[in-house]
Amino acid sequence: MGVEILDHGTRVLTAPGATFGTDALLLGRFALPRRGERALDMCSGCGIISLLWHDAGHRGPCTALELQPEASALLAQAVAEQGLGHIVPLCADLRT
Repeated sequence: MGVEILDHGTRVLTAPGATFGTDALLLGRFALPRRGERALDMCSGCGIISLLWHDAGHRGPCTALELQPEASALLAQAVAEQGLGHIVPLCADLRT
C-alpha cells in the first residue's frame, strides 16, 4: 500500500489497481463543491476526489461510490484514520 499526501496534509491510500493520476487532480479542482454542499464522488476508486475536496476545505456531506471493494476499502481506511466523518465510502453498483 502507498500513501500520497495532498497540499494540506490529507492522506490518500493507494494500492496496485487503485491509484490516481493528474486527470483526477484536475477534475477534483475543476468540480470543487462549495463548503456546505452535498457532494457525490462517483466511481471514486481510492477516493482521490473526495479527499481532494476535503483537503481544499469542503466539509459538507460527501458520498464516495465505488464498485471495487478493494478500492473502496482504501478510502474507508483513510477516512477512519483521519476522522473524516463527512465522507461516506459506499461500495455498491450504481445500477442498483
